[in-house]
Amino acid sequence: MIPVSKHLVPVKPSLFNERTCPKCGADHPRAVGVVFPGVHVLGEYACIACGYAFYHDMPVGFAVDHDVAIGKTDGTMHDTKSAEAWVTEPLREGFRSPSDQEVGIERRVLRACKRVVLLNTLDVLYGHVLLKLWNAEYYLDAHPDLGLVILMPRSFEWLVPKGVAEVWLVDQKLSHAHGWYRSIDRQVKAFLDDYDEVWLGKGYAHPDKSKVDIERFTGVKPFDIGAFLQAPPQVTFVLREDRLWFRTSLHKLKYRTMVKLGMGGLARWYFLGDQQRLAMATLRRIRNVIPGVRAVVAGLGDKRPLPAGVIDLRTRAIDADVERNWCRAYAASQIVVGVHGSNMLLPTAFAAGCIEVLPYDRYGNIVQDVAVRYRDVMQLFLYRFVDEFASARTVARHAISIFRHFEVFHRNNRVNVP
Repeated sequence: MIPVSKHLVPVKPSLFNERTCPKCGADHPRAVGVVFPGVHVLGEYACIACGYAFYHDMPVGFAVDHDVAIGKTDGTMHDTKSAEAWVTEPLREGFRSPSDQEVGIERRVLRACKRVVLLNTLDVLYGHVLLKLWNAEYYLDAHPDLGLVILMPRSFEWLVPKGVAEVWLVDQKLSHAHGWYRSIDRQVKAFLDDYDEVWLGKGYAHPDKSKVDIERFTGVKPFDIGAFLQAPPQVTFVLREDRLWFRTSLHKLKYRTMVKLGMGGLARWYFLGDQQRLAMATLRRIRNVIPGVRAVVAGLGDKRPLPAGVIDLRTRAIDADVERNWCRAYAASQIVVGVHGSNMLLPTAFAAGCIEVLPYDRYGNIVQDVAVRYRDVMQLFLYRFVDEFASARTVARHAISIFRHFEVFHRNNRVNVP
């Protein structure tokens, strides 16, 4: 039986062709085949009315909303929806200069199936890969009759949930993912020959995170909000090195100026240290009111001297054990603190709440990096956003409020309700 779902896109035996010719406007062109150059998945079509040959994004990933077409022979990009340049330009450049670089893909068959849904999670950004991957839970639960196949960067292998039929591990750095790789296309299409029926999972770029059971992906249970008051109070600081928490706009200007003047090493040394000083000043203020609060510092980076009793989990040698150790730290935390970015997705998937430093140029992306765990007003209480140049005093006030006012807020909004 062929499944009917708006979240599936047919590939085999019949290819999706709900498209319009970008040249003459005729509907339902002849579907020729499918192309897998990497991040994008495109259908190849030929217009029945005018004969125009073109590629068109399949509606998966960001192309659910930002799909474009490219003339196969003239290379013209047809962008009727005014897609963002960060979506279209890499595709345009990749089409114009396809790569013959051999990209290895290891195919791991965990459960042989003839009818499958393929979820393409490849992307140039860590957060985008993670968000696409979280769609896997829906396909495992909603379509148990189809084997789930995940196309993914090898570095995300540790997040493969149980029940997946196959994993195709791509040996490629995320920074190289943009492009049109003939070897990826060749290998994927060879794998597809083994199936009788193939669907693409839409792999939405912004899945409903409140429905994600993060334990299925990591093996680590998130913080139990029911034990918020009984668990030892803990705050974890997620400190990244490529987007910093600055004291003032002048500090940020000084940092950027030093980098432009070729003094990046000195700038990084000083401002990374200052970011840590802000974090530890926050901790001191929290402990002044709530003695005994435990603290952890995590993130991709080098360890630095910390006050006694603060655990430093920072490292540059990332592997599955490190990732899970970080997840355990987040899962033991009532609060995680960090600057906006994909680095906050896993921390917020585990911790009870967060305090996020939100840069001005990221206002349009607010909450995209928060793995919201609640579907009621607990969201407003446990997820706090502060100014880009928030002081340690301000961040500490939010943390203290969460600890001190949780009992009453939880009782009023979770217990004493009809």
